[in-house]
Amino acid sequence: MSAPLSPPPRPRRSWLLIVSLCLNIALVPVIAAVVIRAMHRDTAIGSGGVLAPRSLMTALPAQSGAIQKVIDAHTAKIRSLRAASLRARRESFAVLASPSYTPEQMSAALQAVTAADSALETESVAMMGDSIATLTPAERQAIVEKVRKRNNSWLFRMFRPRAR
Repeated sequence: MSAPLSPPPRPRRSWLLIVSLCLNIALVPVIAAVVIRAMHRDTAIGSGGVLAPRSLMTALPAQSGAIQKVIDAHTAKIRSLRAASLRARRESFAVLASPSYTPEQMSAALQAVTAADSALETESVAMMGDSIATLTPAERQAIVEKVRKRNNSWLFRMFRPRAR
């Protein structure tokens, strides 16, 4: 006689699979928020960073006029330096794509990129310094307190690099 047939195995639901699915569903809005924020990133001259001139204008509306004058004074030079930086990057790519590529040519092209980026950064920092110079001591102290408060937030501390 044959052995009795055992019932077919019941499908097991994996809790790990369910948790993974829930996490993936929760991750979709986070990714969407990152993409939307990246698409609406402010690339205007004087933006980017807590001490950037446009950030100072937002934090201290009373100084907007003076800071805007600083931005206007640096705008033409920053635009030309941005164009020079992009041109240096294009030229370095052209060297890389060239059939007569040599490491020396690439090194020179990359040094030109470094010089162009350095000039742009120097001008941006000069604009930041000029905009900070328009503030009164009390306004500078208010900005310092705002930055310290932000740096002590739990979210900022969570992503801060730790000293080793």
